[in-house]
Amino acid sequence: MKAFFLISLTLITTSLFTTFSFSHEASEASVKTDLETYIVVVEKPDGLLESKLHDWYTTFLPEATSSLIPNQQRIVHSYHNVITGFAAKLTPQEAKAMELKEGFISARVERPVSLHTTFTPKFLGLQQNVGGWKSSHYGEGVIIGLIDTGIKHDHPSFFDKGMPPPPAKWRGRCDFNGKRTCNNKLVGARNFIWDGDAPVEAIPHGSHTASEAAGSPVEAANVFGQANGTAMGIAPKAHLAMYKVGIEMSCYDGDLLAAIDAAIDDGVDLLSISIGPESPFPFYYDVIALGAFRAIQKGIFVSCSAGNDGPYPSTVTNDAPWILTVGASTIDREIRATVKLGNNVELHGQSLFQPKDFHPRQPLPIVHPAAISNNESAAVCEKGSLKNIDVKGKIVICHMGQLRIEDKGKEVKDNGGAAMIVFNEQDDGYTTLATANVLPASHISYKDGLVLKNYLISTQSPTATISFQGTLIGKSQPAPQMASFSSRGPSTQSPGILKPDIVGPGLNILSAWGVSIDEATNPFNVISGTSMSCPHLSGVAALIKSAHPDWSPAAIKSAILTTAYTADLNGNPISTEQNVSATVFDRGSGHVHTLRALNPGLVYDIEPDDYIPYLCGLGYSEQQVRYIVQRKVNCSTPTLIPGAQLNYPTFSMVLGAGDQMTYTRTVTNVGRPFSTYISKVLSPQGVAVKVMPSVIRFKDLNDKASYTVTFTRLENVTRSSIIGQGSLVWNSIGDDGYKVVSTIAVVFV
Repeated sequence: MKAFFLISLTLITTSLFTTFSFSHEASEASVKTDLETYIVVVEKPDGLLESKLHDWYTTFLPEATSSLIPNQQRIVHSYHNVITGFAAKLTPQEAKAMELKEGFISARVERPVSLHTTFTPKFLGLQQNVGGWKSSHYGEGVIIGLIDTGIKHDHPSFFDKGMPPPPAKWRGRCDFNGKRTCNNKLVGARNFIWDGDAPVEAIPHGSHTASEAAGSPVEAANVFGQANGTAMGIAPKAHLAMYKVGIEMSCYDGDLLAAIDAAIDDGVDLLSISIGPESPFPFYYDVIALGAFRAIQKGIFVSCSAGNDGPYPSTVTNDAPWILTVGASTIDREIRATVKLGNNVELHGQSLFQPKDFHPRQPLPIVHPAAISNNESAAVCEKGSLKNIDVKGKIVICHMGQLRIEDKGKEVKDNGGAAMIVFNEQDDGYTTLATANVLPASHISYKDGLVLKNYLISTQSPTATISFQGTLIGKSQPAPQMASFSSRGPSTQSPGILKPDIVGPGLNILSAWGVSIDEATNPFNVISGTSMSCPHLSGVAALIKSAHPDWSPAAIKSAILTTAYTADLNGNPISTEQNVSATVFDRGSGHVHTLRALNPGLVYDIEPDDYIPYLCGLGYSEQQVRYIVQRKVNCSTPTLIPGAQLNYPTFSMVLGAGDQMTYTRTVTNVGRPFSTYISKVLSPQGVAVKVMPSVIRFKDLNDKASYTVTFTRLENVTRSSIIGQGSLVWNSIGDDGYKVVSTIAVVFV
């Protein structure tokens, strides 16, 4: 959930997923007026050369004699790929006047959008010189473009030892100056905001995501000595290109659109975007969906974060079907800080800061500000809230709320508190954070928080101490488990497509950082969010692209979704933050299985034009579909298809009483020639599923086979939920062991 994630990031990244206004003016003159940046969409005249687009855009601007600022300063971005249009500084009156000009389609004020490792490669089954890394060449030859806040280009995660030059197709540039700029690892870096700086990080975030996806190996990476190991990205031989769009706490969609536009021109193979709208928009009104569609038309894979507004339903963003939408889950590593109460009950929590000199001779008294003051700010330990409460030398209990844990700790420390215990609200369940606290502290679960509160009630003189056990592997809650903040489905924009698609590591992830928090020469930090899970999947996609360079973005996505796993390391169903089984709308197809994704057997492919009847089927007008696909379309009735009819690797549908739905799918053989697959169905409760044919055969590689699936809602069946879930599995006959799984999601109405 968003409030939870706001306090999960360390130092100045705490509000990456909230939106703040900031200076975005082109000149001193514009500060004194009501100029705003508008995204203007226009219709290109037939025969207009690409090289003349910018000059033509200027014809839509106000007459120079009446302009508040010179026209050469008006256009902020000139788009050539993602849309036909531009971003310009205009007054509302000037934008209105544009409507009279031939070729004008629309103009709107740009919107803010929110910015949504040593162990995770091993957790994903990747090992040096064997298996998936070896067969995928560590992602060699693939260029990952990241749309983010910039990059600390002199961090060792971006050194290029052993890296070959980028492919000849690379056309990007490097906007860094000085002795160390770009290299064979960081092959490009550009700035798309008005701060006038190089693409160095405005706030720490971009370095973290970039190094997760494709960082070079860095030995002895740690924070405060914790999570120690060799840090490297999921695709350590892939190249990186950074497109800076974020400054302070947010970015604007006009800049983001320009960055995607440039990345397409530069020749990236993948785009990794840990940014998203504050709420879902129709795809024709969502710049990430628009830019991503143009990218997949050019064969560029796009991975995006699902958002951090969980655990609430229908909060998922970046949910267009041509985007890989990534939710966040846990890994089986914790950085333990154990609270021992005066009654000898132990509560295991987490803290990145693990002081070695915190050994009080006796348990310390506990103070619970919420029990003393009726002020909510004291309950969550906001700044200034504890000045009239005696916390000196005591362990202070703070509720989670929406304030960063580190800020709570500062308030406790400034008022003389000795230590701090933070406990979750109910919605956050078992999701706990390892943060860089400023004093001895532990973040405990909601369940343990109840134990703590009951103890406080049981005695007039409650005491406790905190001990620090450091980094532990395999001792935590079942993993992978959904992180509470990870946004959930079903999709509001397209219920016929299951979103999120997949989950990957996103809680307490160590990666490169722009500033040192522990006086380390090579700074790293541990942070959390779907911003972290997204680049993990971008790295996986880079490995697949390196192993299968001719695969389409849809084929790569299919490989990831149909090979995912749905059980935790203990063999139980992946659970939510409440420790109950996750639904398909929590975890999508499941958790990424990197090794199986590299060799999936069958893939569900989709050509860009295949999305047109789907978009028409969403009820979009021909003009709205044209915004997305960048050409004229015909949305006549015979061409419309429901969302679930798209050749997607999963099935998602709404079934009313007596409903029967039949959908067609086509699979492509990428496994072995002369192969046979037999279907097996796990039907959702209350639904009959029939597959025809039940056996499919292939003679050669790249052969295709089609089948139909009929879903019938059964009458008089008692269901335990309004959600039904199941799977359709194609199992290969023989020793190859292919298992191609399509998740089934049903909402009953």
